[in-house]
Amino acid sequence: MKQIAKYSAAALLLALAWMSCKQETASPEEVLRQYQSHIDKNEFEAAAKLSTPANQLWLDELAKIIAGEKEEDSVLNTKFLNITSEGSGDTLQFNCMLQDQFEVYSAAYRLVRINGQWLVDAPQEDAFIEHDFIDNIPDSLLEEMLEDEAVEK
Repeated sequence: MKQIAKYSAAALLLALAWMSCKQETASPEEVLRQYQSHIDKNEFEAAAKLSTPANQLWLDELAKIIAGEKEEDSVLNTKFLNITSEGSGDTLQFNCMLQDQFEVYSAAYRLVRINGQWLVDAPQEDAFIEHDFIDNIPDSLLEEMLEDEAVEK
């Protein structure tokens, strides 16, 4: 009898250990919502745990910017009004309509699955640097733009 109880206790411990090791991975949308909640509260270290290495660098820069702000000006309460996703496999693009205490706006997020976990990737910047833009303009068009500017003056 003692032997059976001993094996039952061991089996129970193994089952509990297996269940504690088996972690349910959060869905991409759950990760996105958690991430945004951490950003809203300026919890950048917690947000970094839900981020790719590239996004962690972006968060470091954001934290530096926010550090100079008053807390009441930098804490947000973002609500997701609409979320749509595109893509398949290990990369998804989320297009969202958000609202905070200041405005309603759209935002795009890219999530990638790494080692079975969904992570927010660095923002894809639409903005361009003026210098890079000028480097890509053909010389003839650049000359024409400069001539037009000179005529206007």
